[in-house]
Amino acid sequence: MSKTSLGFIFSSMVYLVLGIALGVVFFIFPQTRALQSVHGHLNLVGFVIFLIFGVAYHILPRFRGRPLYSERLAWWGFIVGNVGLVGLLLFNTLAALHVGGSLAVFQAAFGGILALSIYMFIFNMFKTLF
Repeated sequence: MSKTSLGFIFSSMVYLVLGIALGVVFFIFPQTRALQSVHGHLNLVGFVIFLIFGVAYHILPRFRGRPLYSERLAWWGFIVGNVGLVGLLLFNTLAALHVGGSLAVFQAAFGGILALSIYMFIFNMFKTLF
């Protein structure tokens, strides 16, 4: 299994642990529920999407009988995706806790970085499969 696939799978497990821990915190301290968007991004993007990427990078080229179009692009997608997600989580947390002024520009910027990594995955898979 490539280091990119393993990286996506390992990071998805880390995000799952963090997302579940935050859910437990919501139960114990209901006042923390302002962080629901952070919880959602941890679980849906961090766990679900990154796990799908890791498994897809390993399995789909084999199903098609072709090598992955670009392992380098996949690795950069992994790095860009983690930067985008961590930045988005950070600025969503700050916004939920009302720290600082308007953080919408930073949230949008890191959301765009995260979207870029998703487009990198789509491009790489498209070139691999077709």
